[in-house]
Amino acid sequence: MDINSMKGRKVLVTGGNGFIGSHVVSRLVENECNVYVMIRASSDTWRLDEVKDSIVLIETDIRDGETLNKWMAQIKPEYLFHLAAYGVDSRLDDYKAAAEINIIGTVNMVKAAAGNGCRRFLNTGTSMQYGNKDKSIKEEDCYRPINIYGSTKGAATIVAHQLAGETDMEIATIIPFGVFGEKEGSHKFFPYVILSALRDEDIRLSPCEQYRDYCYIENIIDGFITAAVKPGISNEIFNIGCGRVYKLKHYVELIMKQLGLGKKVNYGGLEYRKNDLWSPEPDLERITERLGWKPMIALEEGIERTIEWFRENHEKYSVKGR
Repeated sequence: MDINSMKGRKVLVTGGNGFIGSHVVSRLVENECNVYVMIRASSDTWRLDEVKDSIVLIETDIRDGETLNKWMAQIKPEYLFHLAAYGVDSRLDDYKAAAEINIIGTVNMVKAAAGNGCRRFLNTGTSMQYGNKDKSIKEEDCYRPINIYGSTKGAATIVAHQLAGETDMEIATIIPFGVFGEKEGSHKFFPYVILSALRDEDIRLSPCEQYRDYCYIENIIDGFITAAVKPGISNEIFNIGCGRVYKLKHYVELIMKQLGLGKKVNYGGLEYRKNDLWSPEPDLERITERLGWKPMIALEEGIERTIEWFRENHEKYSVKGR
């Protein structure tokens, strides 16, 4: 079974205005799915501008279980991609909101989906739920989160799989490690370096000795879609990444080489973030064997595509908060 099997199917995406969510939405539209996107009323939907005429936008709060269930009963999606979350942006620090949106919101989504005939629920985790490990991370490893985002997403993953199991709804959680690409928020690592260089601004970074596995967004979307359509997936968790870790300096050097601007980087201009992950390295054996997934777009090509998009669209980031 492939993505064509979803053609004409009703698919609901929560958090579809976000970085990963908007790419999921675009891929679904491209493949002629009937796409419904659930967002908060205050959401900035700029990432969806190119597909806004091909989707149905629904403004609601996933913390409101009663209203959510009414919407789900009306839509009756066959597939649901749950990407709505609080705390992806590290500038957000409302712990109560994190617990309510990430945990209670996920509980509401799973219950409403299962009660209205959803075929498969695609949940989204984060490498932050694992915390720091001294070896490559397997899906069955214990969660040792070091921030509220990681702890609430870890709790949400556990509860989502438990509830889906009770209701016999198929579920898969995708846990991305480092992700980069077009439309990512300006506060994130890749956009910060690229936009600062394009604007001829100082590039102030930590010493950048920590390691990361960064994978281009379109590879990550391949993983989400494959997890949605692959037969025999009923209750699974999949790490996703490139499978190789490099120091952050390595990624900076690749970006600067591609930009070709001769801009200097001020390493050590910033201190390391408190409770930062030092070397989150995903073990990809499960996603490779169970889904047959592997990254098809190389790191260097992904960076080239990303830089080209930012060159052409940097003015979109003149709006505060993007």
